[in-house]
Amino acid sequence: MEEKTGSEYDYEICNKKIKPIAEALIKKYRELQHIEPDKILFIVNYKNAGSKQQMVLAKTSRISPKWIEILHQLGAHSYFFTIEFYAKTTATMDENQMVALVYRELRRIGPEGKILVPDVHDWWQVLMGLGRKWFYPDNSCPNLLDDEVDWKKLMGQYYEQPEDVQ
Repeated sequence: MEEKTGSEYDYEICNKKIKPIAEALIKKYRELQHIEPDKILFIVNYKNAGSKQQMVLAKTSRISPKWIEILHQLGAHSYFFTIEFYAKTTATMDENQMVALVYRELRRIGPEGKILVPDVHDWWQVLMGLGRKWFYPDNSCPNLLDDEVDWKKLMGQYYEQPEDVQ
């Protein structure tokens, strides 16, 4: 049998590790405060690396009503979203890069509960604040949870105030 690097399973729930990061990001950043971290199931995918056309670090999606009901019957919380991290592309990321990735994926959950396609503003913020290669193995980025770190300081002259979240 083939040996697996991270888990004996193809998919692993990682809420204990990632949920505290999500909670801290939601508390710190106004543009995330509409999100309920208890409604997100965080998963590591050891099986594949996402898309063959481009490198995929993570994927945020809504859970279908059928699976919401099934999970609830099993005694799970009422999860409405999954954020799936691809182990093959995130294995070499450091802690700061993972925090930035969690932030980026949380931005995909819109105030009305829809999964948003990243707009120019979202990508501009990450690009100008963290750099184009923020997720590369030999690079790092600031920890978005550090008290002295905020988007205005990171982006400098390129900073744009986020739209108000209702």
